[in-house]
Amino acid sequence: MDLLIDAGWVTGMLLASIRIAAFVAASPIFGAAIPATGRIALVLVLGYTFADPVTVELTFGFLIVTAFTNAIVGFLLGYLTGVIFTLFTVAGGLIDFTSSLSAAQVFDPLTRSQNPIFGRFFNLSALALFFVLGGDRLLVAGMQTSFDAVGVTGELAVSSGLVDLGVTLLSRMMIAAVELAMPAMAALFVVEVLLGIASRFAPQANVFLIGIPAKIVTALASVTAVLLLVPETMDGSLNIIRDTFRDVMRYLT
Repeated sequence: MDLLIDAGWVTGMLLASIRIAAFVAASPIFGAAIPATGRIALVLVLGYTFADPVTVELTFGFLIVTAFTNAIVGFLLGYLTGVIFTLFTVAGGLIDFTSSLSAAQVFDPLTRSQNPIFGRFFNLSALALFFVLGGDRLLVAGMQTSFDAVGVTGELAVSSGLVDLGVTLLSRMMIAAVELAMPAMAALFVVEVLLGIASRFAPQANVFLIGIPAKIVTALASVTAVLLLVPETMDGSLNIIRDTFRDVMRYLT
């Protein structure tokens, strides 16, 4: 039995895999949630799914240009759609900073970096909720949209609005992070004021030693109110990710 391999189809699969690989590498969502073996399997499966046979003449220059084009599309989609997702880590970091827990950091084996406690907790909670709400299917559907707009051998026409989109996403992420962490930050601010008043009227007391456990207990008690806001925030984040796929492809075509 002869095994026939179509060079055009294999080339299309490799080009599609390059776009998926760039997307997974640049995305804060897939990059942190899936181990290396799973990411490789994801790239191969989606590359096979979105493969489109290349019918034009294959030259070295053509392959280099198309590979670079697909890598750019995947990188921009992965990074820009993942920007809004980092709001949960930023919100946790704000609570860690105001509660003095930022000094106690834990090692994250997925990202291989030191992360504060609440920052890591909010990130894991958001990841779990993201997959429960079907965020992974949303990302795959968004990649399908990108292949419909720009094929594996398509051309790009980058618009200056892409920079404005990135700045807008960063600003929305920071505002959403502050809003999410605001209940805990407000409670911790009240504790700071009370400790300041206590140090004024009882200077002989060691406010520093009293303040650290007081702020930790307040953070643990008030973070429950923050967790109640996470599902609604995640729902809004999914809508922003869906719109970002559409906006990025509009600025690239």
